[in-house]
Amino acid sequence: MPCRVLNLITELNIGGAERLLVEVLPCLDRAKVEPQVACLYGDAPLAAVLEKAGIRVHHLRSSRKFDPRPVWRLARLLEQERIEVLHTHLIQADVLGYWAGRLVRTPAIVSTKHNVRYYDRHDRWLRPVARWVERRVDAVVAVSNAVAAEYRHARRLEVIHNGVDCKKYAPLPVPGSGPVVCVANFTMQKGHRILLEAIARLVPEFPGLQLELAGGGPLRDDLQARAERLGLAKRIVFLSTMQDVRSVLMRASIFVLPALWEGLGLAALEAMAMGRPVIVTDVDGLREIVTHGRDGLVVQSGNVEALAEAIARLLRDRELAQRLADAARAHVVENFGLDGMARRLENFYESLAGRKSGALSVGR
Repeated sequence: MPCRVLNLITELNIGGAERLLVEVLPCLDRAKVEPQVACLYGDAPLAAVLEKAGIRVHHLRSSRKFDPRPVWRLARLLEQERIEVLHTHLIQADVLGYWAGRLVRTPAIVSTKHNVRYYDRHDRWLRPVARWVERRVDAVVAVSNAVAAEYRHARRLEVIHNGVDCKKYAPLPVPGSGPVVCVANFTMQKGHRILLEAIARLVPEFPGLQLELAGGGPLRDDLQARAERLGLAKRIVFLSTMQDVRSVLMRASIFVLPALWEGLGLAALEAMAMGRPVIVTDVDGLREIVTHGRDGLVVQSGNVEALAEAIARLLRDRELAQRLADAARAHVVENFGLDGMARRLENFYESLAGRKSGALSVGR
């Protein structure tokens, strides 16, 4: 019998953690794992994708993200479905899922941590509550070694790097005159302001330079106003959050992720898989996916001048851009494929359910 696993997530909107769940669960071997998903809150636009792949989605319909009432509905669901492993994602699901799982004595409860500095975005009272839960769940999964470093207090800790569907993100030749592209939500973390300043510096040398920004988030209006002040309004296209970013990456001559901090950088991995030259900052999980000069360029976080010079370097030297892009694609195929991630998850679930021996460990 396959291991019965319920992935509980706060929302199923189009975000990094949510998209990853939609990508990896259909890749699991159903002879080993029977995956289901439960969503606490919101309209869940990604639910249809999971259901099309034959994965059942349960809508718990909270009135707000921290509504405690779904705990009882979730507990009944865990019991009815005979769930062996409850796998939670994002803070609300972590806390509410822990209590529901303990109510009905679910055999294993595990939480994935998708970012560094996660509690910076939440009310201060959440940190002690979350830490209390993290010390009591059976295991914590981190999407990078950088994330894992913040959860050494967990009982058991496993690093499972995010993966990319390398068939879906098939490589294409780098366009010679395409836009610079950044796919990231409009939040302080992603460093869009630094990118706008860098683009403004490059306009005199590259008068045809264009920038496309794809994402959603609270700073969109602020960034549009800043682009106006910098005289960039006609050079920048602001795109909405999208489930499939391939059409944007297809046009990209360069992909930039100027993050101030980053758990791993799934969007950068997707760009690399499509054979796009990437520029990232020297922070956290990004250090684990890009090596400067080998499969991309790495610049100091927050440094406008360094970012501008890296973009200019790839615009001037298209042979270098293509060489880095080819190396990036090969690196992702070898080390960050979605199938490899799915196999590691299968082994992890079976270990939690007691079907495989061996301790969990830090490292891929």
